[in-house]
Amino acid sequence: MGRVRRGPREWRAAIDRPPTTVMKILLCDRGNVLADFQHLVRAEHPDAVVEIETDGYRAVELAYAGQPDVVVTEVDLAGVAGVELIRRFREAAPRTRVLVWTTLAAADTSLTMLGAGAAGYLLKSDAAEIVVRAIDAVVRGGIALSPSVSSMLAEQQARARLRELELEDTLARSVGELEQMTTAKAEFLANISHELRTPVTVAKGIAHVLANRDVPEEARKEFLDKLDESLEKLMGIVDGILTIAELDKGSLELERADVDLVPVLQEISTDVGAKYDDVSIEHALPPRLPANCDLPRIAEVLRHLVDNACRYSPAGGTVTVRARAMDEGAVVSITDRGEGIQREMVNRAFDEPFSVGEATIRKERAGVGLGLHMARKLVIEHGGVMWADPLPGGGTRVSFCLPARPGQAMTRPPALPAEPAEADAAVS
Repeated sequence: MGRVRRGPREWRAAIDRPPTTVMKILLCDRGNVLADFQHLVRAEHPDAVVEIETDGYRAVELAYAGQPDVVVTEVDLAGVAGVELIRRFREAAPRTRVLVWTTLAAADTSLTMLGAGAAGYLLKSDAAEIVVRAIDAVVRGGIALSPSVSSMLAEQQARARLRELELEDTLARSVGELEQMTTAKAEFLANISHELRTPVTVAKGIAHVLANRDVPEEARKEFLDKLDESLEKLMGIVDGILTIAELDKGSLELERADVDLVPVLQEISTDVGAKYDDVSIEHALPPRLPANCDLPRIAEVLRHLVDNACRYSPAGGTVTVRARAMDEGAVVSITDRGEGIQREMVNRAFDEPFSVGEATIRKERAGVGLGLHMARKLVIEHGGVMWADPLPGGGTRVSFCLPARPGQAMTRPPALPAEPAEADAAVS
């Protein structure tokens, strides 16, 4: 004869009696699942007091009235469902263990339910016998998880740990880069004060001398030339800082035109060479080198590269200015020989404004530290690329390529043929 279903009154009466070993189970689900599952539960626990309910609100009322040992529930019930259902079960019956048996196979959902107070999370795809055995486990204080849910949680934890390690690595790199940038800016401020002090001191001294009306006309003209030179240097420093600011904000506008770079290279070589009497500048230029660019901006690039090459060349050294038209576009290379700039320092200067590398220590060669960074940014604005190569025989070659077609963006430098000095070094 089948067991009689008890209502809340009889269940409460059973609780009011002295403690027994009879297990009280509340099943909350809908459809035929309840009938089949109830049969399995009774087979495993023949003396258990089993109640069934399909509505979330009434299920919570039953839990409050009967205080069962365990509630086996689907979380998608009518009335109240999800996390709210688990929370209400825990409030209504704090000592009752809540075992979720659901179709929702998601790691996040299982974590949410367990966090709300569920003692287990099993899936309908699991065999019903597993759920029946899990009842004993949760009643004894254990946690029951579906094997597939355990796998999902382990995988999620592994991904979370990997993500945590990646974030830690990214944070460490960011802190390192920030420290480097802070140091570079401090060096820049110290360096620019040195760079500004010289022309300002010269200009101030000349202004004081020129205030004396007894200065001969010939000397006055010489002083005025020096004053003009000092002011040009100051303007160059200020313009460089403003250009970097515009590039970083993305507000720089280029005024492109079809030009020939050869006359510009010759003029800049002459101007820069006049500053370095102990360095000679050689040319390897074609008759014409057409390019579509903002000529004043590219002239800035060329001036910085030639000046850097001369600055880092030893006395008696030679700087080669070479240009060629290639399928990819117009290529210009500035090569110094002898001491040169180490490749990693050039690359650092490309990537970081205010970086001047060893030149920060060697003040006799120090610049403001904006030149290479600004030059590379200007070339990139034109869709081109800039790169540096150490030479086998010593020295450094810094090159850039402006794309052959306007609107084209280059992602890698073209392969350059070996220069004569490189070929000689390779043979030796």
